[in-house]
Amino acid sequence: MKVNTERVKTVAVTASLAAWLAATAVAQIPEQRFDNLLRRGKLRIPTPNWRFFGPNPGTKDNHLLYRDLTDGKPGEWTEVPIVHDRPWYALAWNARNRPPKALFDATQHTLAQSVAFGSQVLPVTTASGYRLLARYIQLHLPHAEGASHSQFMLLHSFPTSPKDRHIDPVFVSMEFPLEGDVTPANAASLLAA
Repeated sequence: MKVNTERVKTVAVTASLAAWLAATAVAQIPEQRFDNLLRRGKLRIPTPNWRFFGPNPGTKDNHLLYRDLTDGKPGEWTEVPIVHDRPWYALAWNARNRPPKALFDATQHTLAQSVAFGSQVLPVTTASGYRLLARYIQLHLPHAEGASHSQFMLLHSFPTSPKDRHIDPVFVSMEFPLEGDVTPANAASLLAA
């Protein structure tokens, strides 16, 4: 009896990949009841862990707001949409994701810097996240007529019910000019001291 080795190889590879795919799917179950069996038990199947939001799921939303200052008087806060609705084909191709991702990362970096420096705002103004947000607001958003400066605020919102949200301001930037450098002139000298 002649055995077709190519067919045996194909069946073996297909069965192995199917088993690995099933093990990967089982490893993603939130209760983690199969983790010991898959990773430390008799099977020892190396599976990726794609529990993106565990063990600490996201419980808050980040918001970026800005306002212009005209003749030294602040205007109304306007929210900058960080995340946009995705088209149906975004699962395979989402080239427009780069700018929102950059804004999101800049807000995260600025929030981390503000936590690190506490009530000191000046050191945060030299951080790359702060500068990116300020330059984005300075160059890419509409401004009130006659405005000379702008300012941004980062806040968190926590859903407390389907119709209600708790809002918590986290960071408010210094006023920065709408033309020129967004970092205060004295920031570098104060930080060096």
